Order: sequence, then C-alpha cells, then structure tokens
Amino acid sequence: MDLNQRYTSAAIVPDGTEDPGFARDPELHFQPSTRPGAKLPHAWLSAGTRNPSTLDLGGNGRFTLITGIGGEPWTEAARILGKEFGLEIATAVIGPGQEYEDPYGDWARLREIGDSGALLVRPDNHVAFRRQDATGDVTAALGDALRQILGRG
Repeated sequence: MDLNQRYTSAAIVPDGTEDPGFARDPELHFQPSTRPGAKLPHAWLSAGTRNPSTLDLGGNGRFTLITGIGGEPWTEAARILGKEFGLEIATAVIGPGQEYEDPYGDWARLREIGDSGALLVRPDNHVAFRRQDATGDVTAALGDALRQILGRG
C-alpha cells in the first residue's frame, strides 16, 4: 500500500499522460509505474559483480537521472545543469554494455520510456520528471523541470 502512493505537487512535473488508475486493489497489490509522482519501481540490475536494484541508484540526498542507450543527451544535460544549479545529479545508463545492465528484462518492462527517454528521480526515490525520448532540446526540458521542482521558476 505504501509503495502505491502517487501524488502531485509543485515538485512533480506532469508528463501529460492520464493517470491509469489501478488494475487491482491498491491496498493489496503493488502496481509499479514510472509516471511522475510514483515511487521508482524496483528491478534487479547488474553492474560488474554487483547486483543493485534500481532503488539503489537514487536517494543519498541527490537527484538521479536514469536513461538508456541513446540517452547520452540527457546525461550531458544533467552534467551541465548540475553545475548551473549547484546540485549533484547522479546519472545511470541502463542497457547492454552500459554501466548498468538489465539481465532479466525487468527494467525494460517497467520503465515506460524508450531507450533514449529519461526519468529524473528525486532524493526520496519518487519520479519527478519523465520524457519518452531524447527529441528536442533536452537541456531546456530538464532545466525547466528542475526550476519547477526546486521552486526557482
């Protein structure tokens, strides 16, 4: 029940998708989602000899940007904007041959974005921003999202 919390606030940037609701009783069954406002879903990854969870990528008092193969524009935008805003923005690229791999395909089933899409996860592991792909000016999109989330509008 606690994991099914989804909320809206000024620190969440809507992505224009309609809330799908819950397929089953949300008090009894967890329904993972990467929709902004939802808790980041868990999936086992591999990173060399380690097997971290997607939940291990976030937290630690910092924002985390998660993307896949083709998401290099997002990681560069996070680097640039981290300096501009004076924030640590960790980045995690998940995919074959990347720092994090998805050996069971669980993340691919849960992520709800394309390989070049991005999720910005707040320090509390809630998704704050989601984009399906890397089209357009991703630095501007991520910058606008950070300004809203941080109240620096």
